[in-house]
Amino acid sequence: MKKVMLNEFTGKEIRQLLSCNEDVVAIVSFGSCENHADHLPLGPDYFVPEEVARRVAVQLDKTIVVPCTPFGTSQHYNSYPMAISIRFETNIMLAEDIFNSLIHHGIKRIFIINGHDGNIPAIEIAARNVKENNRNVSIVFIPAWWDMVGKKLGDSFFESWSGTGLGHGGEGETSAVMAVRPDLVHLEDAIEQIPADVFDNYGFTYIWDISEISMTGATGSPSYATKEKGDIIINCLVDCIVNKIKQLNQNGWNYAIKKIL
Repeated sequence: MKKVMLNEFTGKEIRQLLSCNEDVVAIVSFGSCENHADHLPLGPDYFVPEEVARRVAVQLDKTIVVPCTPFGTSQHYNSYPMAISIRFETNIMLAEDIFNSLIHHGIKRIFIINGHDGNIPAIEIAARNVKENNRNVSIVFIPAWWDMVGKKLGDSFFESWSGTGLGHGGEGETSAVMAVRPDLVHLEDAIEQIPADVFDNYGFTYIWDISEISMTGATGSPSYATKEKGDIIINCLVDCIVNKIKQLNQNGWNYAIKKIL
């Protein structure tokens, strides 16, 4: 099988790859370790983005997958055992160090897949800080794969939460885990909890703790999840990213060229 996971390369192999460093793409993913109720393991935010990154990279040339960061900022999920939560400041510095390490070795094309909501502000701050100091580096960021996939698949794909399939361990996420780690899913323990009054009030952001909106550690309707849906979700996400990276490669990753209309 084609080797794409950075930790699996030998020193010789990585030197050979980096000899064409102007064209190498590094896919960097960020996850978390936190409670997703009784039907899921603690690692969906880690398992999904890393597997997606691997499936993307095997379809592309000169593309490596950096090991997924297993911990994220999970203070809002800390009410149920057992989140391993890092501070926002730590998360920012960690992301900056990862990006700067890649840049130090000549990689100027970075694609980020995030698997956890709590990481979003930290990763964006880190990416903007790194971009400010490295104007010749191109960075593309998917902050919330679940939101992107939901829009791609349309309102009729999911059966729960007004057709969005959303939730922390809800229909969409549970389906995705069933596609990549079915051995870890116990759907018989799934319970529906939809705090619609918090999430459906567009334009307002409630700073919630999971214990305020869930009795189990999850939200959404996981009982609607299926492996078939999960396969479609994962394939949709992989196809979107493969197509985007191919497009970026064709344009030399010059994604912000000003156009005169």
